[in-house]
Amino acid sequence: MTVISLHVGVPHTETRDSGKFVTAGVKTSVESAELRFDSIVGDGVANHRYHGGPDRTVCVYPAAHYAWWKSMYGHDLPFGAFSENLTVDGLAESDICIGDTIRIGTALAQITVPRDPCATMDRITGIASLHILARESGRCGFHMRTLEEGTMRVGDPFEVVDHDPAHVSVASVLDLYHGRSQDGALTAMLMTMPAFAEEGKRYLAARQS
Repeated sequence: MTVISLHVGVPHTETRDSGKFVTAGVKTSVESAELRFDSIVGDGVANHRYHGGPDRTVCVYPAAHYAWWKSMYGHDLPFGAFSENLTVDGLAESDICIGDTIRIGTALAQITVPRDPCATMDRITGIASLHILARESGRCGFHMRTLEEGTMRVGDPFEVVDHDPAHVSVASVLDLYHGRSQDGALTAMLMTMPAFAEEGKRYLAARQS
């Protein structure tokens, strides 16, 4: 697995057919970036209630999904269109697990929670219901927390250096998130996993209520 594109962005006003809105989701490609415990230098969020925080310092999206979007719907989207920080080749949500520890350059991060795309993606790309299609297809990506600060560069390996012993794939959690699975035992396990972000636990608890 390899980082093939790297993106950062700060909150600013965008103008689309739907009107003006403030977002940090429109990001710029860079060759390198510094990962810190609170965020990536030069990156930010517009809505702190739903984005960012120490459990979501890095957003990752599999590069292969872009070819899928084009083959299925004709959407020829550029890397970074899903507002991810890292676009990673050779990666799938089914192959990576909550709690896995990842080395990227000199930085170290841990997978914490799936990404749950919102309607801002529709406004950024101009594609109606894109976030719904991403949820339904399970092509959502995921977030990580910083364990060691460092420099990430395009071309760096995205290397799993420690596998979480529970082996709960990001894909299986997305299935719980979006109703494709009703696995109560898996939900109970996630609710007690230290690596699983509190935001994810709240999301699952709300689905059960």
